[in-house]
Amino acid sequence: MAGEPERLQVVIEVDCGARRSGAPSEVAGDLALAARRRGLVPVGVFTYPGHGSSGPDARLRAAQDQEAALTTAVRSLDSVGVTAEVVSGGSTPTVEFATSSVITEIRPGEYVFGDLNNSRLGACTDDQIALFVAATVVSEWVPDQVILDVGTKALSREGSLERGYGGVAGTKAVLAKLNEYHGFLALPAGDFRPSVGTVIPVVPNHVCPVVLNFEELIVTDSTGTSLQRWPVDVRGFLS
Repeated sequence: MAGEPERLQVVIEVDCGARRSGAPSEVAGDLALAARRRGLVPVGVFTYPGHGSSGPDARLRAAQDQEAALTTAVRSLDSVGVTAEVVSGGSTPTVEFATSSVITEIRPGEYVFGDLNNSRLGACTDDQIALFVAATVVSEWVPDQVILDVGTKALSREGSLERGYGGVAGTKAVLAKLNEYHGFLALPAGDFRPSVGTVIPVVPNHVCPVVLNFEELIVTDSTGTSLQRWPVDVRGFLS
């Protein structure tokens, strides 16, 4: 209508099996009508297949669940006269299998960097991981470990005793324990043993909270030569 202020466009969230948030896909149309009655403009649907990160075998299954939920949601919108211009899926573990023509966009948050979680799932290879935390060895008194100057403040608490709290690129060494500012790097027999002062690349388990812990990223080439500095403009936002 002429002179009418532009109204806010919204998309309806549906659950595809992650059981995190989102309505059943069958009621997407009802929610779109409810939004329209409140002066909003429903333009589509989105979902998050988070259950694809539960194991390597879960990735394809979660992508199939995502496709089914989004297809049902689009039909639900169609049934009430709402066109789904946006049909949005995610995540990095499922992106390889998100090939359905019903999807108009994919939100793979970790895809640009990769991390150990995705490597374990088969969603990326170790040599595709592109983000590391530069850690310095500050102590080597204990025979089977060294202490690094990175802890939960840098790497978050993502991890467990079984899989560790981060690893070192190109080795089998993992961080067995984290304090706030220190990491306990267990050294497997026959593996490398860095000396005090050595800077090593730590690979995080989960890249999202790590990026949010820093004010800038230092971009390097394959030799470690610094090329650019990228400010983290959205620091403090939820990933």
